Amino acid sequence: MDILKEAPKELDLDGLVHLENMFVEYGRDDGLAAGGRHGFIEGRVMGCEKGFELSREVGYYAGCAQLWKTIATQFPDRISDKTMKKINSLLDLINTFPRQNQLSDDVIALLDKIRGKFKTVASALQSPERYADQPKSMMFY
Repeated sequence: MDILKEAPKELDLDGLVHLENMFVEYGRDDGLAAGGRHGFIEGRVMGCEKGFELSREVGYYAGCAQLWKTIATQFPDRISDKTMKKINSLLDLINTFPRQNQLSDDVIALLDKIRGKFKTVASALQSPERYADQPKSMMFY
C-alpha cells in the first residue's frame, strides 16, 4: 500500500509527449539522411539505364545509315541522289548527338529529329526497318 500513497494522482504527460516528439525528430532526421543516400544511388542507376537505352537506339540508327551508305556506294544505280542526301543528313544528325552527359532538353528534341529522319530515309528506300525496343536491361550496381 505504500506504493499507492507515493504515486502522484495525476500523471505527468509532458515528459512522455516530449520523449515521443524527440523520437519522431530523430526518426525524421534518420529517414531524410537514408532517403538522400538511397535516392542518389537510385538516380545514378536510372541515369545509366536511360543513357544506355538512348545510346542503343542512336547506335541502331547509325548502323542502319552506315549500311545504307555502303550499299549506295557499291550500287549507285539503286539509290537516288536525293535519297543519298537524306542518308547523309541522317548521319550528320547522328554525329551531332552528344556523347557526354548534358543537362539540357535538346537531347530529346535531337533524338526526335533523328527518329523522323530515319523514318523518312527508310520510307524512301522502301525498307521495313524500324527500331524495336528490347527488353529492359538488367543492370545491377
